[in-house]
Amino acid sequence: MRFLLLALCGLTAAGCMTSEDALRLRHGSPLYTHVCNDGKTFMSRQIISGEVEVTAGGRTRDVADGDGNLIPGGPRLEPAGEAMRLTGMPGGPYETCVIDNESTG
Repeated sequence: MRFLLLALCGLTAAGCMTSEDALRLRHGSPLYTHVCNDGKTFMSRQIISGEVEVTAGGRTRDVADGDGNLIPGGPRLEPAGEAMRLTGMPGGPYETCVIDNESTG
């Protein structure tokens, strides 16, 4: 049984990764962790092909497509003064969030 699981993981590597692992591998672009004033966190990145994606509450979704157009019904990442605000993701809204420079990878 363990062999079958390992074989399946080898064939479908993305299916055996955590969402954070998959996010870090997508096109090798920088990953930013945002820390919010209420202790919540989320991650974001701009993909080399232009998409902007976020991970929050265990889900990863695109905010914008490769042309910079917002995804209909997708999450929204907006400036809020000197910080950012993320809405439309599980566990949100994420308010007054700034990039944690120590965890950028």
